[in-house]
Amino acid sequence: MTKISPFLWGAAIILVALLNIADVLPDWTTIAAILTLPFVAAATGMRCRMRKAS
Repeated sequence: MTKISPFLWGAAIILVALLNIADVLPDWTTIAAILTLPFVAAATGMRCRMRKAS
């Protein structure tokens, strides 16, 4: 996957939250969208590690 995937995921989370605020979606959808973060991180290869000092 490209590096734009995390940004698309973040935009989708914001969209779901806004639709939830407007009462278009049920309340559980925002929580479900946020809980997808570990799956998106695994799929895009995002890692939490320290940078090597040069």
